[in-house]
Amino acid sequence: MFTNDAGRIALFALVLLAPCVQNTVFGQALNMDGQSGIFLQPEADVVPAPHHKFGAPTISFHAVDAGPVAGDYINVGVEEGFGSWLEFGYTRSNHTDGGDPAISPLFNFEGMNIFNAKAKIIPAGAHKFKYVPAVSIGGVLRTNDPFVVQFVEHKNATNGDIYGVATELFTFGKKFAFVGTGGVRGTNAQKYGYGGNTVDWEARAFGGLAFPIPIKGKIVVAPALEVNQEPRYIKYIPGAHLPTDLIYAVRVSRYPDSRWTFDVGTGHLGATLEPGINIKVNNAIAIAADFRL
Repeated sequence: MFTNDAGRIALFALVLLAPCVQNTVFGQALNMDGQSGIFLQPEADVVPAPHHKFGAPTISFHAVDAGPVAGDYINVGVEEGFGSWLEFGYTRSNHTDGGDPAISPLFNFEGMNIFNAKAKIIPAGAHKFKYVPAVSIGGVLRTNDPFVVQFVEHKNATNGDIYGVATELFTFGKKFAFVGTGGVRGTNAQKYGYGGNTVDWEARAFGGLAFPIPIKGKIVVAPALEVNQEPRYIKYIPGAHLPTDLIYAVRVSRYPDSRWTFDVGTGHLGATLEPGINIKVNNAIAIAADFRL
């Protein structure tokens, strides 16, 4: 995989620094909720900041073409870190209308407000054990969520997540490395709020893999996969069943400080939820950009 000297030197550095460089190797970026992660799910890492001090904020932009039924989602957010163990931020999610006269009215509303916070409780490589993952706990609060509920009840909803997540960089020899992440969230949000609320709180699992490839010691290209188990039901649509999210992405980031990242991805988020309701989001296209000031 790595045939030139620069690639071998970069990977050798990753092997030596494995306990502390998950952000660098994968590229520190924010997810749709505004926290460090892939596209939807969080990672255990947080935005970097000096010891006992606030760091420079990270700004993010996401645009998702969710198809002719659900429309487009455009998120802009800012995330602040403290001491490289805490992050918190705000994201505004905006939405453009879909064009299906039968189903799009469930989604044709303005976006929502998203607040998040995450604390790293175990750093990667704690107690000098190589494969101790970084472990974090966090939460997301979404307010003024109009999707589905506004059409049925003519009011907005509030929902959120509470989660625990672990992330680790695994290296094999000098020619292969990958970043693995996984966790469990308790949620009453369907499709992270973009499908409205669930009937009740549920525990859902999530996980992801990324395969960082250093290029001439200047950038890292990282193909990535994330899998997000979704609650089964949507509140106010009793017969609908939501599938697990499968998202495929490629992240390009600056190396070694990961000050900026660019993502492009596609995903399988849902099609026929019940007879007569096909949301046509099995080929969603998304782009994202992040920059740390």
